[in-house]
Amino acid sequence: MIVSTAQETIPPKHQDLPLDALAARVGDELETLARLSADVQKAISACEFAEHTQAEAIRGMQGIDRITQSLEDLGRLMAAVSGEMPQGVKLHAVPILSRLRLHELITNLNPAEERIVLSHDEADGEIEWF
Repeated sequence: MIVSTAQETIPPKHQDLPLDALAARVGDELETLARLSADVQKAISACEFAEHTQAEAIRGMQGIDRITQSLEDLGRLMAAVSGEMPQGVKLHAVPILSRLRLHELITNLNPAEERIVLSHDEADGEIEWF
């Protein structure tokens, strides 16, 4: 259960997180981020660039492939680590999850919560440039 306040979202004060389940959730989140990164990479590939786009800028965008591959590897690593951890080891939720800012990430990393999965319908909404 996540407690929401007007200022921030934090887990209840006395909640413990099973370390193996937390590691598995981190692995899941890394895999999700890898998929999002791959989508960004495809989107950039579909863009048309001006003839005078600097080679340095293009090389910088190619770094997204490295990010994607690293996220995929880290996701697999955390999944393997979670399977090797002894069960019953617990961490206090507040000092761990209170460091995070994103409500969705806090929920997704907390084994006591149901993961929030972005559906394609939500992703197909209005486009906003930041």
